[in-house]
Amino acid sequence: MRLKVLTVLCVLLLQGLASAKDIVKEPGGKTIAVILDCSSCKDPKKGKSCETGVEQGYLGGAPCGKCLLDSNYGTRIPYAYDIHFMGRLVDESGKPLGGRFVRIFLPNTWTVRTRTGDDGTFRLMLGATIERKGGPVTVDLGNRTMKKDSKAQFYAMYMMPETYKPCESSK
Repeated sequence: MRLKVLTVLCVLLLQGLASAKDIVKEPGGKTIAVILDCSSCKDPKKGKSCETGVEQGYLGGAPCGKCLLDSNYGTRIPYAYDIHFMGRLVDESGKPLGGRFVRIFLPNTWTVRTRTGDDGTFRLMLGATIERKGGPVTVDLGNRTMKKDSKAQFYAMYMMPETYKPCESSK
C-alpha cells in the first residue's frame, strides 16, 4: 500500500514539474517560446500547499510571474504561425473547473484570456507576429491544476522567448 501511495505522489510531482515549463515549437522544430507556470511556493517540495498558475510566485526557487514581464519588457517574440494553446483546468482531485479564466501574459504587454468550458477545457489563440509561413501550430498544454477554492481571478501563464531575463529580484 505504501508503495502505491509513494508511486502516485511521485507521478503527481513529476506532472507538476512537467507543466511548469512547456516548449512552443514551429513545425520545423525550432523553438518559438516557452510557457511558464509559477507556483506559490519557493520550495516545490511543499507539494499540495503550493498553488500553480499564480501571478506572483516562484519557478525552481526563483521569482516568477509579473516580474518576468518587467524584466523582459518590450521583448517581441517573432513567430510565423498562428498559435493555438489548448488545455484543461482541473482541481486537485482531477475534476474539471468550468467557468474559470485562463490567461497568457507576453512581455510585449499582450495578454490573451479565455474562460474554461464546463469540462474544464480552454483554448487561447495568438496570431502570427511576422509573415505567415503556414497553418496554425497547436500546443497541448495538458491539464493545469488550480485549487477548487482558489481566490485567484484566473490561472496565469507566461509566454517568454527561449532565452529570457530572470526577474530583477533574482539577480
